[in-house]
Amino acid sequence: MYWIIVIIGAFDFDFLDVDIDIGADNSGPFYAILAFLNVGELPFMLIISIFILNFWIISMLIYYLPFVAVGGLLNGILLIPTMIISIFLTKYETIPLKGIFKYSNMQDNKDNQVLEQLCILMCDVKDGRLGQAKIKRDGASIIINVKSEYEEESFNKDEAAFVSRKDTNKDIYYIVKLDL
Repeated sequence: MYWIIVIIGAFDFDFLDVDIDIGADNSGPFYAILAFLNVGELPFMLIISIFILNFWIISMLIYYLPFVAVGGLLNGILLIPTMIISIFLTKYETIPLKGIFKYSNMQDNKDNQVLEQLCILMCDVKDGRLGQAKIKRDGASIIINVKSEYEEESFNKDEAAFVSRKDTNKDIYYIVKLDL
């Protein structure tokens, strides 16, 4: 039903975009399953859709097992291995998709060059804290996370600044004051 609504256009792919804070140590069984399923490299809803499709297909195939009792405790117990098999199938079915989505979230391609551009700050940036800035384009504007290149510089909301470099590990752009 979700994908039918997406195809119609009522929702976009980011409708159920979830930001889960599972702790600073990023450990535990839940995080291990997410990492195993390539959640950081592929859209979450795509992985969940593939998992549910696999789970449903295997659950339907259980009907053909030679058991006399339909339903009940036995079929409930069979859902556990069905889920485990679905997780492994999802892992290996999504491996080829990594190449397709590898560069989908990058803003620094040739069409959306951000470095060495003027930006307008959307909030105050002081004391080495993060902020956001907008770079105006012919189409939609680009909103980027920014930080002052020099800790002693502070910027006010709606002030213009120059994007000097990007820290690709943190996905932060560093800005400097304009010399007018």
